[in-house]
Amino acid sequence: MSAAPVRDSPLAAVLAAAAAMIAGSAMAVQGHSNGVLAGIVGSGILAATVSFAGGLAVLSVVCAAWPSARRGIGRARRLVAAGQFPWFMLLGGVGGSLIVISQSLTVPLFGVSIFTMAFVCGQLGGALLVDNTDLPPGGRRHPTLPRLAGTGIVLAGVVVSSAGVFGQGIAWWAPLLPLIAGVGTAFQQAFNGRLKAAANSAAAATFTNFLVGTVFLAVCSALVLATGTPVRGAPELPAQWWTLIGGVLGVVFIGVSTLTVARLGVLLLSLTTLFGNLAGSLVTDVITGSAATALAPSTLIAMGLVLVGVCVASVPGRPLGRLR
Repeated sequence: MSAAPVRDSPLAAVLAAAAAMIAGSAMAVQGHSNGVLAGIVGSGILAATVSFAGGLAVLSVVCAAWPSARRGIGRARRLVAAGQFPWFMLLGGVGGSLIVISQSLTVPLFGVSIFTMAFVCGQLGGALLVDNTDLPPGGRRHPTLPRLAGTGIVLAGVVVSSAGVFGQGIAWWAPLLPLIAGVGTAFQQAFNGRLKAAANSAAAATFTNFLVGTVFLAVCSALVLATGTPVRGAPELPAQWWTLIGGVLGVVFIGVSTLTVARLGVLLLSLTTLFGNLAGSLVTDVITGSAATALAPSTLIAMGLVLVGVCVASVPGRPLGRLR
């Protein structure tokens, strides 16, 4: 199940990193829209389901009209049916659904900054682990001193951006949701990348991700409704249509991650999307009237540290050996 490392030109790596940053900024906007949608419908799980189902609907239309996407989906199905592709690697969509669940449930509670801190801690820890296995499509990437140092710098930046938030009475267990979602994202990126490489189709991997995620979320929503949890109507939606674009933004994030993970590796992909996430959060806060928070010195310092960390982690270094 191992994969040969991908060796690209520096320009290709730079373009992949730039695309990952743009995808990260889309994720920031997705988090805000999903959080607002959860407040409208009265349930974070239902809001996450609507978001993922919207992405699946868009992908279904695109794949139906795109012959190469249909062929890719057919190849993926045949590979799994023949036992030539591990079935458990189809479960990347569960990791994606955990992201939108945690966004919908926790962003209204403590905002984007603490969500980002907990999510990134899980994502980077998972990325270091996954990169040192044969799961990523670009091959095994052993830890190096620059990669570990860059990760430490990024985590320092995330802590700075979230300074003082825990003093606002947040329950100790609440950040566990985005932490678990972060770990799941590392596996999601590796699984989707492997399916894309096997089927030679990013569309097939992205469609499978959203199909599995939507089914998982539909089951979760059914359980929520079965418990008698009250669900509000949504008369505000016509005026707040933008809360429904989370699924489309999710397609952008998953699609770009699937295309770039082989070139960047899971860790560097996580770092570059994080920088885009912070930049997107800053712009979103300014647009939504939170300019004072977005332009606070701690936020700007955090973005600078994350950018430095990404650059440090990109420096070649001697492998330190397999994690044990």
